[in-house]
Amino acid sequence: MNTDFNTISMVGRMAYVIMCVERFLVAVYPEKDWKLIAKKMWKATSHNWGDWPIEFYEIFPEFIFSTNGYNSEEYEYISEDEYHIVLDLYNDITSESKNDMFDTLKYILKQPFEMAMVYEGTVIGDGKESIKIIENSESVLLKNNIALPDGNCLKFSSFSQRNGWGDDFEGEKLSIILN
Repeated sequence: MNTDFNTISMVGRMAYVIMCVERFLVAVYPEKDWKLIAKKMWKATSHNWGDWPIEFYEIFPEFIFSTNGYNSEEYEYISEDEYHIVLDLYNDITSESKNDMFDTLKYILKQPFEMAMVYEGTVIGDGKESIKIIENSESVLLKNNIALPDGNCLKFSSFSQRNGWGDDFEGEKLSIILN
């Protein structure tokens, strides 16, 4: 970690974790179209995190594979078309020779969710729990010889804004998948 995340807001830290996830996705599965996943992740930087974790959870491999097809009663936030897009993404991965990476994929996809949930209903304090999530995300990249994103581009999102939360911003501009 070459960025001082103690000065960067929670929204900025979330953006960094998403940047890590994107780097993993494009490095390990460059042939895949991750746009839907990226759009769902980046919502966390521009909207209140209230419902975002639930929406994001609906595209987790464990949730997608635990249902017997699309049922609008089980899925509140994704459409049937989105369900099939995500299911196809994951089905292809589990049937590939790289399926040992599937556990790593599931792990890194959970890091933005963990970031959103770590302070649910609490006060941030010094935010050290979120720093651990950043370190976990970085370790996945380093273990797989993937370059870390530049966290310094998030310095504009200060920990002094909104009691550590920081102001919302359009994080999609930082995306390597959507741009």
